[in-house]
Amino acid sequence: MKAKDLATPAKRVEFLYSDFTIGDAVKKMERCHYSMIPVIERNSARYLYSVSSGDILHRIVTAADSKAALADPLSTVRIERLTLSCNEDVDVTDLFELAVNQNYIPLVDNNGAFRGILTRRAILTFLMPAKEGE
Repeated sequence: MKAKDLATPAKRVEFLYSDFTIGDAVKKMERCHYSMIPVIERNSARYLYSVSSGDILHRIVTAADSKAALADPLSTVRIERLTLSCNEDVDVTDLFELAVNQNYIPLVDNNGAFRGILTRRAILTFLMPAKEGE
């Protein structure tokens, strides 16, 4: 089975645009209750990276002026942990090792455009043998 067959499509995933400010990111993450969120390029829809609430919080609290930091570009946030993406046509069975280290895997098409996410839960549920009697 291909990754895209188990994925949550991009239209159902909250994400940030790379031209957002830190304040924009905080507001969106607060609304959607994500602890990590994909960042995509606005014009091309290309997946760039994922940013965590911890990365954003660290940037704010280490700034000389934490209120002023909210107006800074999202690109000024240092990413502590790289979230690797994969092509949407990859076989799900090839993603186990990646899923061990990431809560989700961003899926991209052949042009790098963001197509959705494949959660660790979806991968494990697919790979786990069904229990007898269920």
